[in-house]
Amino acid sequence: MLSFKQLEAVFWGARLGTFAAAAERLHTSESAISKRVSELEIFLGKALFDRSKRRVKLTHDGLEFVEQAEEMLRNRDRLLARMGKESAQVKRFRVGVTELIALTWLPQLVQAFRERYPDISFEPEIDLSINLVEKLQAGQVDLVIVPKVFSADRVVAVPLQEMRLSWMCRPDLIDNQGERLSFDELAQYPILTQTGRSGVDVVYDAWFKEKTARIRKVYAGNSLISLATLTILGFGVSYLPSLYFSDLARKNLLREITLDEPSPLIQYNAVYLGEDSIAGFSAQIAQLCILHCDFSKPSFDPMGLSQ
Repeated sequence: MLSFKQLEAVFWGARLGTFAAAAERLHTSESAISKRVSELEIFLGKALFDRSKRRVKLTHDGLEFVEQAEEMLRNRDRLLARMGKESAQVKRFRVGVTELIALTWLPQLVQAFRERYPDISFEPEIDLSINLVEKLQAGQVDLVIVPKVFSADRVVAVPLQEMRLSWMCRPDLIDNQGERLSFDELAQYPILTQTGRSGVDVVYDAWFKEKTARIRKVYAGNSLISLATLTILGFGVSYLPSLYFSDLARKNLLREITLDEPSPLIQYNAVYLGEDSIAGFSAQIAQLCILHCDFSKPSFDPMGLSQ
């Protein structure tokens, strides 16, 4: 007899291209995946995978089998959803978040998740947006919370909130007497940015390309905190999340620069694979994200620990 575990092993092995990736996605070992596939092939009397190369490839029989296996897995998921048991097959849930999420509302999300699903392990992973999307597609995380700047196959993107960024600098860096600046005037100063794998920087890089002014970009690493610190020290101007860093402006550590044109807003989404075996559960967590999304600085400031 065949089992759902065997169906999942074949499905994810085919989808991700290696048994190691399938094992990561199904929270088991590579040897367990290989065993499930081998036992199924013995039962069927047919080879489902060509293992002669580094990445496994479906045989003709394997292609036919996966098509039917996917439908069986979908029917199982639909049945569980109808019975209100989307979480029945979930033992751990991995969520990829950006640094800003970790600094603001991740603690509230973790608490809400654990209260609602005490028997499921919640495992957050902090990284740059592009890295997180790649991990989602590779089955290394189950859901990511990232800016809406990526087009990827087979994903569902649930809108959360738009985030406003402010241009900021050290108070004595620019003497504009409170007047609005044009982008050309702003571009006379070094523009501090994170690496190109930040979703926010993807949006702003596209915006910069629309400008005629020549800009000087200075990379400040892949940390939002290091970006703010270098701005405070006067290395240049930067675009920082308005709500989170507004208190530094009130303390006169930073000064907000007003441009004569609006800067891009950043739409954050909760993103998951629509064809995933736990897509129904991921949809529930996306709704939980909507409830708790808040980019303002929490009363407990993680940055304060290093001061």
